[in-house]
Amino acid sequence: MKIGLFPLNIAAAVAVLSAFPCDAQKAHETSGWRPTALPLLNFSSDDGTGYGLRVNLFEYDGVSVPYRRKYSVQLFMTTKGTWVHRVLVDTPHLRPGQRLEGELVYEKEDFANYYGGLSDEDSDGYSRDQKTFRQAFPELKVKWIRTLRVPWRLRLGGRLSHRDITPNALTGSILADLDPLGADGGMFAQINSSLRYDTRDDYNNATSGVLEELLVGFGLGGGGDYRGVTFSFDHRHFRPLTQTLLFAHRMSVDWTLGDLPFYEELKLGGSRTVRGAPSARDRGEARILLNGELRWRGLPLWRRRHMYLGVAVFGDLGQIFERGELPHGGEWRRGVGMGLRYHWQSTIVRADYGSSGDRTAIYITFSQVF
Repeated sequence: MKIGLFPLNIAAAVAVLSAFPCDAQKAHETSGWRPTALPLLNFSSDDGTGYGLRVNLFEYDGVSVPYRRKYSVQLFMTTKGTWVHRVLVDTPHLRPGQRLEGELVYEKEDFANYYGGLSDEDSDGYSRDQKTFRQAFPELKVKWIRTLRVPWRLRLGGRLSHRDITPNALTGSILADLDPLGADGGMFAQINSSLRYDTRDDYNNATSGVLEELLVGFGLGGGGDYRGVTFSFDHRHFRPLTQTLLFAHRMSVDWTLGDLPFYEELKLGGSRTVRGAPSARDRGEARILLNGELRWRGLPLWRRRHMYLGVAVFGDLGQIFERGELPHGGEWRRGVGMGLRYHWQSTIVRADYGSSGDRTAIYITFSQVF
């Protein structure tokens, strides 16, 4: 873990974002096509330093907000062998009150974690290669959103992928020894639907409001070996305490039924769940996750452009458990820490330092955790 990367990445991200105006804010003022190019740079203790490029092409008609259509191409990779390449087409105004988004993604991860339910003490006896595997897969995603009556929205979606999986260790691999369902990879398809109640004032950087979402997904694959259902409930509340101080919290509860491959099981650990814990440290059939953050908007860097440098302190708490049981008192995974937040209108650069057990981690990336 290199602390010296911390200011370097923050400075680079700030410089990159400051060079490009916020298109969403000016969409209704312009017409025609507008290209943008955004260098990508981040860091995490799990994936190493990430770098890449995202090229966007926006179509404006002088009326639609934030835009009429967007085409996006991204190339991204990290120093620890993670790739995330994607092509995206977004049509926010397919018809009145309807949005359609399609995305083709290719992902590769050279050191994906699989602990097989081992405790921290037992897993210490295994090497990194024995606790990891390599996975690569293309995935096609489609999402249709319909505004029913503000603030209610209905979403229908689907995804299709084919995964190649290879254990990293020739002998003693936890994945090869336990041989869970899906260890050979293969095809997987899912259709899903969600109902969302959303009163947040900003999708990317909310300062007030509530989000409630109920999701159901049905997946199958593996020549009929995989067949299962996922249920999820997500609650987020953003409560301003003062003009510059905000308390935000999230609670999500997820269950699976049926036989799903291990890579579709619920995961816990990493930048977006329990910070400080290894990415996907725990996998299983059911999950409960609690996150709380006290966010201070911070010092104004450029008031006219709504640019601030803020601070956040956070606590994360989660558990993976069997679907036929309730969470157990002594098996919670905890994470605590603090971080910096660079705010520029709706854009956020997040730099977090998290601690979970005897492990610490740094995450520098775009967007809030929730």
